[in-house]
Amino acid sequence: MRKRFLYLVLVIVSVSCGTKVSKSPESLIKEVELHSAKIDDDKSLKSEVTEGALTDSEGFKDIGKFKSTVFFNKDTKELLKITNVETTDKTITETYYFKNKKLNYFDSHSGNSKPKKMYLYNSKVVSTENLSPEEQKLFMAKAKRFQKAFNETH
Repeated sequence: MRKRFLYLVLVIVSVSCGTKVSKSPESLIKEVELHSAKIDDDKSLKSEVTEGALTDSEGFKDIGKFKSTVFFNKDTKELLKITNVETTDKTITETYYFKNKKLNYFDSHSGNSKPKKMYLYNSKVVSTENLSPEEQKLFMAKAKRFQKAFNETH
């Protein structure tokens, strides 16, 4: 009996202390890019468009317009992508990709400026391009607001 117990303890310790395989940031980025490309290529996704006016911080003066398009699986109602275009004195296009109900990738373009990108894995930022930490928080919060609005209507 004692030998079995020791053997069991040895097996548990070996399994729990074994090396864990983690993915490199490069492989995670590639995985995210493949997932977003798959969403972009999926012609069976349902899309819905919302358009409206952008107002100043007090909410009184129109300063531009927006057009937001959500893409989702029509059978499962899983949100997969949101494209948000805001037009004021310049046009900003933001694209949010989701996987397993979590933000997976963010991309933003505005005129001639460099694209802003953020790659995430399980809600953790893996890599960014041209994004400050404040912008990361801003866009992650914006993605949550979009996702919440979608979930309330679907």
